[in-house]
This record gives sequence, C-alpha cells and structure tokens, in this order.
Amino acid sequence: MPTNMLQTYTVVGMKEDVDDKIYRVSPEETPFVSMIGRESVDATTPEWQRDSLRSPASNAAVEGADASYAAQTQPERLSNKTQIIQDTLSVTGTTDRVAKYGRDKESARLKAKKMVELKKDIEWSAIANGAFVAGAAAVARQMRGLYGWVATNNELGVAGSPAAPVIATNTAPVAGTLRALTEAVTKSLILKVYNSGGKAEVLMVSPSHKQVISGFTGNVTRFNDVATKNVRLQTSFSVYGHDFGETKVVPNRVMTGSGAGLINTAYMIDAEQCKLGVLRPFSATPLAKVGDADNFQILTEVTLKVNEEKALGAIRDLTATGA
Repeated sequence: MPTNMLQTYTVVGMKEDVDDKIYRVSPEETPFVSMIGRESVDATTPEWQRDSLRSPASNAAVEGADASYAAQTQPERLSNKTQIIQDTLSVTGTTDRVAKYGRDKESARLKAKKMVELKKDIEWSAIANGAFVAGAAAVARQMRGLYGWVATNNELGVAGSPAAPVIATNTAPVAGTLRALTEAVTKSLILKVYNSGGKAEVLMVSPSHKQVISGFTGNVTRFNDVATKNVRLQTSFSVYGHDFGETKVVPNRVMTGSGAGLINTAYMIDAEQCKLGVLRPFSATPLAKVGDADNFQILTEVTLKVNEEKALGAIRDLTATGA
C-alpha cells in the first residue's frame, strides 16, 4: 500500500450511519384475549349465573290425571377474581431529552412496549391459571384461567391420576401422564363439546401441536387447481371439517411456555361464552418523582369470565411436541 494513505480506520469525525428506526420481531399476538369480548366489572370478585336444561326423557301424561310437581333446580353462581397486572419504569430527564435514533422520548417508547408485554401477560394468566387466588394483605389475587375452567368436556391422559378441575371447590386440574395428540382424541373432544351444546368453533393449540394437526388425514378430499400454472405444496390446513361443522385451528405462541396449562393442553373455545372482565383498563400513572427521574406504573386489572364452560373443551396431558 502507498505510504501515508489515509484510511477510514484513522479518520476523526466520521458520521455514524444508524437507521432511524427500531425493529422488533418478538411475537405480539394474543389470540385468546383478542377473540373474546370485553365486559366492565365493578368488583374484585365478579359473579354471574348459569343454568341448564334437564335431559330429555319419555313424557306421557294420563288424560285427566291430577298434576304432580317436579323439584326445581336453581341457577348456579360462578365467580372469579380480578388480577392486577403491572410493570414500572424510571427514566431520567436527561435520557428523555437527548437526541436518540428511532424515538423521541424514551419514556414514551417504554410505555408502549410495556403495554404490549402486559397484554401477553394477560393472555398467559387467562389461559394457564388452574385456580383463582383470593388474595390477602400480602398475597396477590389471581384469576382462574381456561386451564381451571374447562370441567365438563375433557380428554385426559390415561395413566397416573389425571383429573379435570372442580369449579365449585376451586380445585385445579391434576396432570396425568403425557401422550401424543391424535386425530381420534380430537374428534372425541369435538363430539363431547357438541353433545354438551357447544359449537366447537376454535381449537387453540401451541405451534408444535398445530403442525401435528396439519398431519391429520381423516376423510381427505384433495383438489388440484388447474386454472393457473402455479404449483403449491399444501401441507397444512387452518379449518378442520367434521360431522358437526368446522373448527378453526388457531396456533398461540404464548402456549409455547412450559406448564400443564400451556404447552401440554389444547383448548376448544366458543368465544361467545368467554369475556375479559375489566375492572381497571390500562393506565400509565406517574409515581412519586425521585431526583431527576420520572417514574411510571403501567397497570390494568382484569379477570376471565366463562359464562358456561360446557361449551368449551380441553385435550390435556399432551407432550410438548404432540408426538
């Protein structure tokens, strides 16, 4: 190389070339809380009622006979606990003031980010919690999630001591021996939900279980599109057709988390029967200022309301891979 050639390695004062954006690919979807409705609640223990019809039976009355009066049942009262879901942040005045790439104020960026993170925490609790926690002076309240609500329609592991939850006594499920996810057990759950009056509209599963379901063959009819020259290998499906209608298969990334109520369970959902009860919507509240820092608490308080769990179902005790 020529002597004294000036190279960029020794140049003083070169400008930086930094993209004025911040990129993020972390998943933000919350399929469950996004598909169900919202409902305002006014207590930390919201309650509601459910009722049911008796089973059909032979019914023939003798002409002219005196009436007899059957015993009448009363509606059942159900409840859940609201759960406070929160996070905090502290940013100095200088940090907010200095010029930065991709954002103006760091506090504004962090507030928006934490609300997304907290929404995913709501999804986690609304699915995974097996029983509610009433709370006390030093104990946080917790809602009962789907894992603890589905009591009637369950497909359980065959070994150990698997058991469905007991709603009346706030008893969480007992996990059994893990087994593979199969088409036969999926069809069995669909039948149970249908016989209980449910619609079997959505089967919510982990991503790995979605891949297993895409391998179901059933009574398959394949079609070739000859109208175009495009060639596509179709190895998956999103709607499972069966004797009683169609079930949309929805993968949920939150369910990749460890725990019996997440990676080891698949849920049959009727979104009309579920509501996110909101006692306090999202808010960013300034906390006491400490020195030259602005402090905030991002908070919401919610619960899961399941009007009638007989419209839901669960395949429990699944291996993480589904195989």
